[in-house]
Amino acid sequence: PCVPDTLENCDKKDKAYIEEIKDLDDAKLKEQRDTMEKEIGELSSEQKEASDLFETQKEEAMTTMKKAEDLKKKLSKLQNKVGYKLLILKAMTAKSKDEL
Repeated sequence: PCVPDTLENCDKKDKAYIEEIKDLDDAKLKEQRDTMEKEIGELSSEQKEASDLFETQKEEAMTTMKKAEDLKKKLSKLQNKVGYKLLILKAMTAKSKDEL
């Protein structure tokens, strides 16, 4: 990281900021540092909350998707097992209605 006292490892952006704040007293420097730390802390908390919410919703979505896939398999098996019977029953009961 940039070393403000010696400008060692400081790039143009670092040097420009050091130049910008060089005349501020210690209280002002601390105030700016505290403000920036607070902003970063608050945004970090919001990001973590959003990330945690996403993970929770992702897990719920994955559970729901698995349930839907399982139900789709069960439906397919049931349709294969009794679907033709249902078609026959529909056809036969349709005749009965026509006869009435």
